Amino acid sequence: MNDRIIPRNLFCAVLAVAGIAIAGSAPAQEPVYYISPGLNLLEFDQENMLENNEVGFTFSLGVDFDRHWSAELGFMEADPTYAGDQKKADLDTWEVGLRYTLGQPGDRLRPYVSGAVGNINIDGENDTLLNYGAGLEFELRDQVVLRAGMSRYNYLGRDSDIGFNAGLVYYLGERNPPPPPAPSPPPEPVAVAPPPDSDGDGVPDPDDDCPNTPSNYAVHENGCPILIEEIARFELQVNFDFDESVIRDEDVPEIEDLAEFLREYDGVMLQLEGHTDNVGTQLYNLDLSQRRADAVRDMLIEDFGISPGRVTAQGFGEQIPVADNETEAGREANRRVVAVVSETLQRYQER
Repeated sequence: MNDRIIPRNLFCAVLAVAGIAIAGSAPAQEPVYYISPGLNLLEFDQENMLENNEVGFTFSLGVDFDRHWSAELGFMEADPTYAGDQKKADLDTWEVGLRYTLGQPGDRLRPYVSGAVGNINIDGENDTLLNYGAGLEFELRDQVVLRAGMSRYNYLGRDSDIGFNAGLVYYLGERNPPPPPAPSPPPEPVAVAPPPDSDGDGVPDPDDDCPNTPSNYAVHENGCPILIEEIARFELQVNFDFDESVIRDEDVPEIEDLAEFLREYDGVMLQLEGHTDNVGTQLYNLDLSQRRADAVRDMLIEDFGISPGRVTAQGFGEQIPVADNETEAGREANRRVVAVVSETLQRYQER
């Protein structure tokens, strides 16, 4: 076996990895220290000239610096037998490494993986030791854990060996400290009577510039009602049969809708415009268009209760066609009464 001491840069690399893991772990608890005595069953490679199945004693010092990561310094001592002359060998190791355990402290069963670097000495000959393994932790009680696993030992100067280890872990502090006590509830606020609001608009009287606003009006911060603008618009078109001024039954609902619109917007004024096709004389058609406009006006006033002063009617005869009078469909489109109501209205916004 070669006489080797662990390289300084390899040892520094292990310490650097441990530092990075600690710095990036955002611990949810204070570090908890532990000790761990145990046994290790060694399976030596045949070329090592040591007989298999030697049991060694192990002892570790470690620290859990969060719920998953641990750093550990471990020692092992064994007295394996040389093959052939049956002479006893003096074997001891030390190693420093990291352990990552899944789950949470307090779980009954938690798997782990580990890695370490260190030194092995057999009868005064040293060699660098690289160790990695995996296993399970079984919680016996809050401060005591049974740990069992398997490790692979690799050396720079000789072949690798396998170890089966088991031991107890004794924690020297609380692994699951109780949560801090809940903060005391804040004192109940002292009820303060709100300032008076005489008109109930949500603005206190001292800040209300319009103290008598109706309660159903939306208001500004100063208590005055919000004035909004709306565009009232309605388009009416009623068509007529040839040489007729009688309103057809299918057009009555549209005139009723116009009446409802006028009732809702009681400030709107309406002008009805009557038109004809080009069949007949201009004078006759002018009179016919006036009778058609008057028919719609009369229905609004007499059947739907619209004030006469709000509705005017004017006939334009055949002067303003909207379609070709050379076709029957065009002439039918021109026999019409139309109205377009569009007016900007102001009103107070309601809540």
